[in-house]
Amino acid sequence: MIVSRAMAYACLMVFAGMLVLIAGLMILLTIVQMARGETIPDLGARAIGAVIAAGLAPLCRALARRLV
Repeated sequence: MIVSRAMAYACLMVFAGMLVLIAGLMILLTIVQMARGETIPDLGARAIGAVIAAGLAPLCRALARRLV
């Protein structure tokens, strides 16, 4: 039981970190494309994806802390 909780905690914390990284990279990609003057294919979808990724990260962290 302790090992499964530890694994779930670790996986949720890593997943939360990955979600923050993904959201940051999506924002950085948008900024770089705008600075270079390139057309952004679907800005709305990218913005929604970044917001969802950034919003799920605290949920994963809260769930991980609740397991401990």
